[in-house]
Amino acid sequence: MKPMRLHHVGIVLPTLQKAHDFIEANGLEIDYAGFVNAYHADLIFTKKGPFSSPLEMIIPREGVLTKFNNGKGGIAHIAFEVDDVEAVRQEMEAECPGCMLEKKAVLGTDDIIVNFRRPSTNQGILVEYVQTTAPITGRGVNPFESMGEDGKINTSWHPMRLHHVGIVLPTMEKAEAFIKANGLEVDYAGFVDAYHADLIFTKKGEFSTPLEMIIPREGVLTKFNNGKGGIAHIAFEVDDVEAVRQHMEKECPGCMLEKKAVLGTDDIIVNFRRPSTNQGILVEYVQTIAPINRNNPNPFEK
Repeated sequence: MKPMRLHHVGIVLPTLQKAHDFIEANGLEIDYAGFVNAYHADLIFTKKGPFSSPLEMIIPREGVLTKFNNGKGGIAHIAFEVDDVEAVRQEMEAECPGCMLEKKAVLGTDDIIVNFRRPSTNQGILVEYVQTTAPITGRGVNPFESMGEDGKINTSWHPMRLHHVGIVLPTMEKAEAFIKANGLEVDYAGFVDAYHADLIFTKKGEFSTPLEMIIPREGVLTKFNNGKGGIAHIAFEVDDVEAVRQHMEKECPGCMLEKKAVLGTDDIIVNFRRPSTNQGILVEYVQTIAPINRNNPNPFEK
């Protein structure tokens, strides 16, 4: 299988108002908008950048997605770009019969066709595979026009770059299985004392954010999603994580998890915004303070 590139992260939000508020609170910029007939949902894509995949805001009008996370929304899936989504379906089905959601790829926005791998066959993670078939449409559209004055977007206070997507997996064996099943490549590994967890980062690429596999040894993360793991958070890179904390706390007192940034892997310090203050999404803010330590060996190399 060819190595995968992260096309986007899919976030379900129950209303346009909540999508608007999430975009403003997190300093995001809209790239384009559209509608997906197959899933009865409005879509809003944020801008991508070097080594940074976009976010996809999914606002369902009807159907099964309105019930996602009991109607509260949340991080729904990660999506990889592939050259041939039907070839991926055939390869996946040969290894794991019945694992794909659709018998044939369906139209997403006007520029892509997509298929999904069922979470029950993929360590509990819903993964979308995306093939680009046409130029992007929907740029210059204001998805919040129907909201009138409330739909205006203020100039971004600090445009964010997606640093990584955090996925909790309960064991090293499950992390290895997920990496192999999805054609990912390990970049480096580490350990975070603050959260008692092993970390494995996949390789990033042009317009492509890495994934962070989090394998907790003890503590609260072992209970995430009743111990089954799943997509836990999205992380944005910032120049000054303390300045972000101060900005966030001024706008929403008590919204940040830590009073002071904590050490992540050797190269970063981090803080988090509480999901209860951020449309149910756990968001991490990451400041790079040193070169990446790649001395830790790939834990899956024999």
